[in-house]
Amino acid sequence: MKTWVLAMAMTVGLATLCGSKVAEAVQIGALSTDCKASGFDRGHRAYQFVATCAGRAMSPDGRYAIVQRAYRDHQPPIELQTAGGRVVARLPELSDDMPFVVLWSPDSRRIAVNHHVGSFMDDLRLFEIVGNKVVPRSALIVAAKHLAVQRFRCLSPGAVLPNAARWSADGHRLMIVTVSSLYACSDTAKAGDWWPLWMIGDVRTGRIDPASIRIDKADGPLREPRDTLYRGF
Repeated sequence: MKTWVLAMAMTVGLATLCGSKVAEAVQIGALSTDCKASGFDRGHRAYQFVATCAGRAMSPDGRYAIVQRAYRDHQPPIELQTAGGRVVARLPELSDDMPFVVLWSPDSRRIAVNHHVGSFMDDLRLFEIVGNKVVPRSALIVAAKHLAVQRFRCLSPGAVLPNAARWSADGHRLMIVTVSSLYACSDTAKAGDWWPLWMIGDVRTGRIDPASIRIDKADGPLREPRDTLYRGF
């Protein structure tokens, strides 16, 4: 089984997708406060936020931004702001001193967040902008967890951590990979207890495309599938 440093592999703000392999990068862990690591990746698809550091992830249409103000001891709320700086909503789910990565959908209606949960692992949060509100959307996350538990019976839903990889061009579908800790199934981990699962799901319906499910058994960093379905995504 792979030795997981999940957020190194899937915190895509620093692990930029290069061809079929997720490029290796320095992990942004819970104790990191290196503000030089903040910002968009080279493809401008994912924005890395770092604890204590100011950050501003603009939406593709330039109307909104996810904003973290700089701080020392007490983190101010993470906010959704207009381009002019008006606060539209606050996101208490992200205001816990942990690093996180924001992936805006191309249509600027939805936000995928790979949120660090400790032990070099991330968990997915999904939000939709509806009027002047930010509404959490969990259906696709629940479906991804359910699928992983069905495939690997030793896992519990709480042990499955979906991560966002990238959006479809229309902003309706999201490429996801699910992982777990090395010892999620037992204290004596062995290869084959579980494997990462790649999949593509519709955020509007919460449905995973069954034809998109791929098991990642490659050694080393996670590898995005490169068959026809994924190349055309």
